[in-house]
Amino acid sequence: EEEAAFISKQLQAKNRKKKKSGGFQSMGLSNPVFKAILHKGFKVPTPIQRKTIPLIMEGNDVVAMARTGSGKTAAFLIPMLEKLKSHSAKVGARAIILSPSRELALQTQKVCKELAKYTDLRSCLVVGGDNLEDQFAMIAGNPDIVIATPGRLLHLIIEMDIELKSVEYIVFDEADRLFELGFSAQLHEMLHRLPQSRQTMLFSATLPQSLVEFAKAGLQDPTLVRLDVDSKISADLEMAFFSVKQLEKEAALLYILKEIIKVPLNLNSTSDDVKSKSNKKKSKNTFNELHSHQTIIFVSTKHHVEYITSLLNIAGYQTSYIYGSLDQTARKIQINNFRTGQSSLLVVTDVAARGIDIPILENVINYDFVCSSKIFVHRVGRTARAGRRGWAYSLIIPEELPYLLDLQLFLGRRLMIGSTASSQPDYTSDIIMGCFPTDALDMNLEWVKGKLTEVSNIEALNNVAKNGYKQYCKSRVSASSESYKRAKEIMASENYTDVHFLFADKIGEKEKDRQNLISSISSFRPHETVFEIGNRGNKKTAQFMRQRRENVSKLIEAHKSIPNKTLNEKPLEHANSTELSNSDDEKKEVRIHLKLNDRFRDDEFYIPHFQKDANTEKGYSVNQGVSFAEESKKALIETQADEHIPQNNKAKALRWDSKKKNFVRGNNIGSDNKKLITTESGIKIPATYKSGRFKEWQQQNKLQIPRMGEKELPNVNINVKQFRHNKITAPKPLDPLSKDYEKKLKKTSKAGDPNDQEKNYNLSIKKKFNNELKTADQIYKQRKLKEKRKAKNGRVSRKKKSKK
Repeated sequence: EEEAAFISKQLQAKNRKKKKSGGFQSMGLSNPVFKAILHKGFKVPTPIQRKTIPLIMEGNDVVAMARTGSGKTAAFLIPMLEKLKSHSAKVGARAIILSPSRELALQTQKVCKELAKYTDLRSCLVVGGDNLEDQFAMIAGNPDIVIATPGRLLHLIIEMDIELKSVEYIVFDEADRLFELGFSAQLHEMLHRLPQSRQTMLFSATLPQSLVEFAKAGLQDPTLVRLDVDSKISADLEMAFFSVKQLEKEAALLYILKEIIKVPLNLNSTSDDVKSKSNKKKSKNTFNELHSHQTIIFVSTKHHVEYITSLLNIAGYQTSYIYGSLDQTARKIQINNFRTGQSSLLVVTDVAARGIDIPILENVINYDFVCSSKIFVHRVGRTARAGRRGWAYSLIIPEELPYLLDLQLFLGRRLMIGSTASSQPDYTSDIIMGCFPTDALDMNLEWVKGKLTEVSNIEALNNVAKNGYKQYCKSRVSASSESYKRAKEIMASENYTDVHFLFADKIGEKEKDRQNLISSISSFRPHETVFEIGNRGNKKTAQFMRQRRENVSKLIEAHKSIPNKTLNEKPLEHANSTELSNSDDEKKEVRIHLKLNDRFRDDEFYIPHFQKDANTEKGYSVNQGVSFAEESKKALIETQADEHIPQNNKAKALRWDSKKKNFVRGNNIGSDNKKLITTESGIKIPATYKSGRFKEWQQQNKLQIPRMGEKELPNVNINVKQFRHNKITAPKPLDPLSKDYEKKLKKTSKAGDPNDQEKNYNLSIKKKFNNELKTADQIYKQRKLKEKRKAKNGRVSRKKKSKK
């Protein structure tokens, strides 16, 4: 091993350029990896690649954070391929890459194949939703790199009893999502099986500075690399925020698509026409026209995905959709349609917000605003990637305004509302919010109302989406209390109803006056109370309320004027007894005045009780401790019993089963027909993880897989799926006006139908790769037939009697 390390260092030193260079040449990469990088089109490493690749190649544990679209996938794949070099004949995976979603794992697998183009390294993709038997075959093929989601990988580890002691390199992609509560059991079991000598990498666009939250990853003296902490999102991203009412959201979405982004209608028919044409130039031009209209729409629940997709399809847009519980094959079809330009809109939940690189995406629309600033970074990070520009539009209802203010603190940007925006606002560095023009949404509102009454399916989907949104609001994280206070002040201000600066050129002075009149009417609050309705003149109730209003109005006006007064005034240098008035109102004013102005703060010696970047770290935090379950876990104290017997008896104690209406023994675990098994690390997981399907597969294929560290079987690579060019395209239809039409017609008639040829060709390919191992029944039948033939052929022939 020491000799191998010495040789690798010498090779790296030889490969490294003598002159200082900022390219991949200076990193000392081997020729196959460097050649694949150039073939991929990477010329200069990104900042995150320049920082992390040398650290990883030295063998350090790395925790890296950089904004979306900065090249993090290549940052951990390049040193991994350099470290593994070539395929190992010993059984056991040497590298594992864990991703939180199937789409991200597929994308990582694609990049890995491209970068390992000139090596013999084997990689396999293990995600949920795929056939287990195929995945058994892939693992039996002894892959060097396993790219997987935690749930399915743990299933295969327990089902196949895989040992992970051979793993040298493990990557947690989108680590903050992986270490949240959803994957805790899977990660705990896998980390228990990994060797201590492994190299661990954590990559994400949002990571907290404190590594305490990732202690369970088993990091050993890690190096923290945090880039773009101040910018957080791309400098090429322009953002616009629109304040709307809940009933106007569908109309606002249609207005953005029609008037701002200007997405063309009936894309399906145009794309079909393009496909049918043989002129390649025309098809390329048509596809390029779709680039500026590629838009992804984020919603809160899968019910909203179905509702918005149906509504947009009726409106004439070709729309794709993705949500968590969608079938794996349907997911691939939908995202492929969007990537190839067959649809220009993609409606998704936050399942597509992380890591997925959708090319040529220009616009992002937040139909439902985020409850976490971290999710916002991942959502808008789908656009403005790799130096391209992009737009992000967000619809804000009054209940979501506190989350926008939390986002403002997280990004550290200036909030500008309506007419307070400058003559030339900067959409890349400011948060600019405003309303739509009054008449802009009227037509779309009427259209949506009409479709809700006309189409019963849309009405049903709308009702389901409303119920789903209620549940979503109950379960989402609350914003900070300061943001709720600020939101009330902003909604009470005059600028809150101003038109957004994007529509400033469409509105004249008369329209502005009309807008102000309508906003004043909508914000009108009558002075009369319920006691005064219909009671005018000298009635007792009217006189009482008039007198009450006179007494209270002074206090209300004084309370409203104090914040503005104290903010505008300079802080007092001294406050003596003469300055403090005896009246209660003046005492309150002075107290608030002292609170708002930091009179005792010294610029040189004052130590604040919170960090400067406290809002940023709060946004990046993995476990914010906002739910009751998380808070209660912190307060929980577990006491160990002084005997082993009481603990066992506790599980056997009688308890009342509300379903069976009877007393039953045991705890509630497993009572819902979900049996549990205990793993090596001691955690309990569903018994379906050990279903015995792998043993059945082994018996069926008569295959015994060697244990870890043993030499792999020869020709075991047969079962691994390999890409083959099996596609046959039908020829062009014959032109009856051509000279040799009859000759070609005879030729094609002899050859037969091309569709039949394709079927026969595919069947012949399948026959080539059929399993030749016979089952016990087949062998038994074959032997019986053989015995019959023997008995028949082995009879003594009857000799004919000769005539005398």
